[in-house]
Amino acid sequence: MLSGLFPLAYAAVLTCLLLQAFRMMRLSSASAVSAPSDRTGLKTIHPELLDENGVMTNEELWAVRFSDKQGVVLPEA
Repeated sequence: MLSGLFPLAYAAVLTCLLLQAFRMMRLSSASAVSAPSDRTGLKTIHPELLDENGVMTNEELWAVRFSDKQGVVLPEA
């Protein structure tokens, strides 16, 4: 008797989870369409690129790579 209820319970839970997933995708896609791409309307600059006066620096940017003991370069984040 219990083995006969398991497929029905499994199907019910799967159906509920699928409906919830589609509901969440619908809500997120609707909010993405109505939301503007930039909340301030201003050009966004990373804070590390600003000097003491808040002006964007013209310094050369450097990249750092780390390697393990075998000399293999690990992928950057």
